[in-house]
Amino acid sequence: MQMTQTHTRARAAKRRQGGFIITVELLLIATILVVGSIVGVIAIRDALVKRISQQRSQAVLVIDDSGRVLGEALGFDEHEAPLVSYIDRTVPPAAPDPDHRNYRALIGVRDDRFTTREPVYYSGENCTGTPCMKLASDEDTDSIGYDGIAGTGAVSYLYGVQNSPTYGIGASQGGLRGDLYRSTDQFCPVEVSEIRSRYLSQPVVSGSPCEAFQLGQPGEPETSCLADLGGVCSCPSGYDDQGDILTRYLGPIDALLTTTTAALNAVLLGAVPTVDVGEVCCPSGTRLRDDGNLVNAVVYTLLTNVLDELGLLDGLVGGLLDAILQPLAGELYCETNASLQAAQWVPDPNDSGLNALDRFTPPFVVNLPMDQGPDSDTWISTPPDGEGLNSQP
Repeated sequence: MQMTQTHTRARAAKRRQGGFIITVELLLIATILVVGSIVGVIAIRDALVKRISQQRSQAVLVIDDSGRVLGEALGFDEHEAPLVSYIDRTVPPAAPDPDHRNYRALIGVRDDRFTTREPVYYSGENCTGTPCMKLASDEDTDSIGYDGIAGTGAVSYLYGVQNSPTYGIGASQGGLRGDLYRSTDQFCPVEVSEIRSRYLSQPVVSGSPCEAFQLGQPGEPETSCLADLGGVCSCPSGYDDQGDILTRYLGPIDALLTTTTAALNAVLLGAVPTVDVGEVCCPSGTRLRDDGNLVNAVVYTLLTNVLDELGLLDGLVGGLLDAILQPLAGELYCETNASLQAAQWVPDPNDSGLNALDRFTPPFVVNLPMDQGPDSDTWISTPPDGEGLNSQP
């Protein structure tokens, strides 16, 4: 009995001693974990604050005259104007219809107005009358940009890749700022031939970027500059160089031109000079037709012009030359591929009586970088009672 009591007391002592040892270990572990966690949380906080400060310092925000932020610049255009994204949430069908979609419009912001790649076309002079726009990624109707050269502008591919309406800046009432328009699924209610002006916002101009413009009538091109004999020759007013189309076939054209010139010189004993391909000019708003016979037609027209200039198309010799050229006979033709859609004003999502851009007033500015010192890891200490001279009493 006495031995049993002794064992019982020994086991109780062990339990008390074991519990005490475990408690000390837990306190030690908990202290290490808590202190380590505090240090880690502080390090994470500092890193996050530094990262956010760096991002805010580098971000370019576009702000209007009233201090309203238009958005963060996604990039800059060819004139170094910031580009911001406007999200249009007013395209029908309206939410919560499952077919509703929101789309982005990329807008350039200059100090006094908005810009886009896509122009808005008008049936009246001075950008008045019925507004119309092209379909997304339409390169054939009009690709003449701010430099006046075909294939260099007036086309935005954003709306093609997001499968959306085309967005463009058009004329605004009583100001230079510009309003936002979008194309619809309805055809333009006026004929293409009735277009009299376009609002192309990309050019650098001191006033309104509205310009007189017509989508030309189909017909024969101007080929007086097709044979490049080393002189200066350019398209007449109202015509556009079709060099972007000719460039695609320049290799085959040069090869055929060389062999045909050699055949002519075999008859004329070298009387035909070496010529290069110059310019084919189509009326503004039309494009050189590519019907599969363009290479032959270019060479035929070019050499016919040269021989006519040399006076070699008459008489017996002319008949021999015509026999050489006849297999290449083809017609160069300028066609209108214009296809315009009706355009509509993009309304403000909170007030349908306002344009989406009416809330923003010029002049527009961008924020300046924050001062973080020469080293981005340098912290500026702020006392608990305020921020020095900037604090309010």
